[in-house]
Amino acid sequence: MPPEQTASPRWRDLVSRTAASRGYPTKIERALADPAQYSQTEKVPQLAQLLDGALKFPDGIAAEQLSGLMDLAFRVVLTVGAGSTYRGYGEFLEYALRLIEVLQARGAPTTQLLLSAARFQACLANGDPLRRSLIERAVEAAQDTPDHVIARLHLARCHIDISDYTGARRHVAECRAALGAEQDGPLGPDLETTAGITHYYIDPKTARRHFEAAVDLGDRFGGHPAATQPIATALHYLGRLAADRGENQLALECFVQGERRSDDYLTGHGFYHQRLAEILTDHGPAGEAEYHLCRAEETFARVGQVSNGLTLLQGSWARWYLRQGDFARAERNLTSAIEANRRESAPRVELILQAELLRLRLRQRTLGGALRVLARAGILYLTGESISSRRHVLQQARTIAAMTSRFLRPKPIPPDQQPVACPCGADHTTLHNTQPTATATP
Repeated sequence: MPPEQTASPRWRDLVSRTAASRGYPTKIERALADPAQYSQTEKVPQLAQLLDGALKFPDGIAAEQLSGLMDLAFRVVLTVGAGSTYRGYGEFLEYALRLIEVLQARGAPTTQLLLSAARFQACLANGDPLRRSLIERAVEAAQDTPDHVIARLHLARCHIDISDYTGARRHVAECRAALGAEQDGPLGPDLETTAGITHYYIDPKTARRHFEAAVDLGDRFGGHPAATQPIATALHYLGRLAADRGENQLALECFVQGERRSDDYLTGHGFYHQRLAEILTDHGPAGEAEYHLCRAEETFARVGQVSNGLTLLQGSWARWYLRQGDFARAERNLTSAIEANRRESAPRVELILQAELLRLRLRQRTLGGALRVLARAGILYLTGESISSRRHVLQQARTIAAMTSRFLRPKPIPPDQQPVACPCGADHTTLHNTQPTATATP
């Protein structure tokens, strides 16, 4: 009898691909029919596997399903997180970007997906050119005015992150022109909040007017999905302005109000805890400050935040250690944070860290060290912060000098006044035994 024939490798591969192509559409349908089953940290690898499967057999999956799958995947990883041990963030983003290209080839809407990808990339490297290119692609892909305005306002905030305030205001002006009479509509809070951020480091009074306008619009459009997070961000910045004026209890209350209205994105929650901790470290109970620092660290770890958020958090931990008199630990934190930030090249973030380092040097009474920090800060300011807004250099310099003065010499609590108390409502003793891990290199 002739020897038994076996299938060729090519034939076996074809059979395998055919079977898989039949399986993935069904799995994706089930995921979209019951998305709650994937709303857990441990499910992120399975979502990445579904993205990979959809990428291998895209022809058998409708555009609406591909869009729904990516929306689900981004939402879970940005709101639930993949956990500090997950190492597949790069592959996750690669699969998503390739599927976006598939959708673009079919003429399907991709603006919101590209913005989600940019938000994801910001966790990994906020200043990376990929983030900006994704936002620019989102602007180009916009198929209607609302999507165009939302994407362009994202681009304005990207310019703010690199201290290009003039460029950011140009994008805001273009959005105003595009909206016309609809500036007081649901996109108004986003418009006003972004405009306010462009003035925050230059003209706090103007910034405050924009933030208050955003909150006022929120009374009418607070339930609209495009307005929710901008209103929360406006409240966050009103809190920062209150802190800059020395109104620390008001600042804490603004932060808490903003958090209650914010979306579920973990990076924003991390910054919320960090801001509370900064005020509590200088003006409130140290235990409450430690609680929020631990919560910020935990939140950033869940979403894989290794960019500006985590770097700034090291500075906040250094401030807390300085309050405890632990100069050595404060210095280790700041040194590692500054080194990490220089790899990403974010001048404004390093300015904040250098201010923390200056506070440490003054406490150490090392004049030479303080002068070196001032020299480095001056170079950073001249080359990174003011170069994009020459017309406002003097005004910006005065604003930053005033902020720095209040930062380095916080007003002491009057004898007849109680220290500020955190209004968040949490049990601040729940992390009492948590050991901070922020001394590790970000």
